[in-house]
Amino acid sequence: MRVIKKIKPLGHRVIIKPDEVEEKSKGGIILAQDLVKQEKNAQVVGTVQDIGSTCWADTSDGEPWCKIEDVVVFAKYSGMKIWDPVEGKYREDILIVNDLDLCGLVTEWEEVNG
Repeated sequence: MRVIKKIKPLGHRVIIKPDEVEEKSKGGIILAQDLVKQEKNAQVVGTVQDIGSTCWADTSDGEPWCKIEDVVVFAKYSGMKIWDPVEGKYREDILIVNDLDLCGLVTEWEEVNG
């Protein structure tokens, strides 16, 4: 059994750390796990952790669209999750997406408490 500790994206892939999804409502009510799971699957904002060596090479100018630590918007339901055999579930801190699945660069945001 292998447990992945570190991963490097290959080719035109980008590693994203999706933003966390709240498990309680603003009023403090614990949300149903089915709803939380659905929200996690539909998450579309995250932070770039690493970039493959050929990302955006096929675009007109070949220039990177983002860099490590940038906050990006990515296509809903895109990417590949990593299975953790010890925990028996998919890791929520890593998502591997294709470079062209990045839809936007978040340049300004406001942190709010749930």
